[in-house]
Amino acid sequence: MKRVTAFILVIMMIVMTSCGQGAQEGEREMNGQKEIPRIARYGSEIPGDYKWFDFRSAALAYDTLLYGEQPEGAYFPLLWQDSSNDTFGFAAYVGDCRFGQNGSQEAVATVASILSATLLGVDKSSQNGNNYVSQLHAYFSQEEGVVLNNPGGSSQGASMWYMLYPAILFGQVSALYPEETQIREDALTTMESWYQAYLVMKESGSFDYTGFDFSTMQPYANGIWKEPDCAAGIAVLMQMGYDMTGRQEYGEAVAGCLDYLTAYEGSPLYEVLLYFAPSLAARLNAQQGKDYDVDKLLADVLNGSSIPRGGWGSITGQWGDYTVNGLIGSTTDGGGYAFSMNTFAGGYALADLAKYDPRYARALGIWYLNAASASRYFFPGETAPEKQSSTGHEAATEFIGIAGKAVPFEGIRKSSNSQTPWVGGDPTVYGWADTDLSLYSGGHTGMFAAVAEATDVEAILRIRCNGTPGMASGCATSLLYNPHDREKKVTFALPEGRWDLFDSVDKQMMAEGVEGSAVLTLGPGQAAVVVEVPAGSQIVHENGQYTAGGVWIASDSVTVEIGGLQNNDKVSGQVKLEILVTATDPEIAVSEVALEIDGKETLYGPGEDVTFQTGEYGTGSKNVNVTVRMSDGKTDTAGIRLNFEQ
Repeated sequence: MKRVTAFILVIMMIVMTSCGQGAQEGEREMNGQKEIPRIARYGSEIPGDYKWFDFRSAALAYDTLLYGEQPEGAYFPLLWQDSSNDTFGFAAYVGDCRFGQNGSQEAVATVASILSATLLGVDKSSQNGNNYVSQLHAYFSQEEGVVLNNPGGSSQGASMWYMLYPAILFGQVSALYPEETQIREDALTTMESWYQAYLVMKESGSFDYTGFDFSTMQPYANGIWKEPDCAAGIAVLMQMGYDMTGRQEYGEAVAGCLDYLTAYEGSPLYEVLLYFAPSLAARLNAQQGKDYDVDKLLADVLNGSSIPRGGWGSITGQWGDYTVNGLIGSTTDGGGYAFSMNTFAGGYALADLAKYDPRYARALGIWYLNAASASRYFFPGETAPEKQSSTGHEAATEFIGIAGKAVPFEGIRKSSNSQTPWVGGDPTVYGWADTDLSLYSGGHTGMFAAVAEATDVEAILRIRCNGTPGMASGCATSLLYNPHDREKKVTFALPEGRWDLFDSVDKQMMAEGVEGSAVLTLGPGQAAVVVEVPAGSQIVHENGQYTAGGVWIASDSVTVEIGGLQNNDKVSGQVKLEILVTATDPEIAVSEVALEIDGKETLYGPGEDVTFQTGEYGTGSKNVNVTVRMSDGKTDTAGIRLNFEQ
């Protein structure tokens, strides 16, 4: 295929373009990658204490520990058979007082464990003579027509995420086991029920509720908290429903939910549901020509600016001698409180983003590298003994001696018990369980392992961006990022057959006609989003889309950057901005530039200087936003905070 080279528009005195023929005076080389401010705060791309942890082995050990022959020892057995609901169960924690109580088991743990193991190749429909998949039917309420978090439970009084997240996990399991017709029927019925709930909340003009009562078909708020990110959970279910059935109304509901989330003032993040929104929005932008603000959605996930749950987001920095960049939880609770489930679920949900929008490839590569390294601290033995809540606890120590690193702790606090950090969780603090070892979190380890894996080069990961079950789209795709300051060669394993490897970042082939594996060269700081295309497929570039044999593989993009200035720089008098635009289609041009300061917008035509007088806006720190609109309708926005002086 002929290489399509990204070109550069530098809007200063005039508009200039470059199509790979060598930079002209005033031009600047760009690669079209977006900087994510939260990730840019990391002290270095490779953590000083970097180490790869084998999440796959831990997840498979977890599956064997729960579903294999139960050993003798403290807190065993972990699994029980719930005869009341014709299903299996295990408690949320090791040493949980709810063990054996029929109906107390939670889908956020059990269904997640089935999904995790299946993603790693374990057939949970036929394991040791048991069909654990069919037993998930117990979580479906015939009366309310919806999957719930507990067998025999009710939506009355339940919070949104405790209904929607289990429904998402359940639907994904059903997509992986199409022969299990009962749970497929349960999943589709649940999607229809949530579609009806969507219509009710849409009519109300808001998704800012605590829960939804399916017995009355009305949302409710408990006066204590609200969960507006339920719109993200509903959007995921609707997209799954659309992909499974083709029902157009489900697709319209996806759009309605994303419209709400992108218009929401501040971050609507409450729990895990919003993690899925950036990838889903990017997919619709790429494949349907939508223009959802992925920057905002990703910032809402990471920045710690949650409105309903202040401080929730992604953590940065050092806790004592431990780098915790990328972990997800509360950025403010006690100085910071990271959770293993949230981190693993976040990594799983964000993996598709680079596939649909390669402009985020570099930032995501850095995030995964840091999050993967820091996530090892959730597991026993990966931090100093005095920093783990199990130390000195005889029964917990006995359990860990048997389980090894199969079960993570629930969380990591920045400081507690005179230690920084402190690895433990809420159960021993609030008396929920005898240990902080988290079976519900361990049920998510395999989800993280399914997307993040090591390569044969230290600190270069392969992130699988292949679509969550029930929402898979296009060809198999992987993200690679080289954080080193020199070129690296990475072995890229392939499935059986012959393949061409297309990089959707540079829109060019990296290898052709390869079998078994390919050795790919990555320059320093280079991100590649590698699409596996059957060898010899014709690559067609038309209407902003790239297809291989008629299958979508990539889309064109535009990226804008403000050059020559840094955040918090002082400016005064007349200021001329350097606006740099990277686009991957040489046939499009800038149509308009919009400058917004203090809510006041000024428009500029192509080739016009983008200038402003600070005196028109007063003094102080101000957000300066620039939006570039292209001739094909694509837009992008860049912002900077400047100190205005007279």
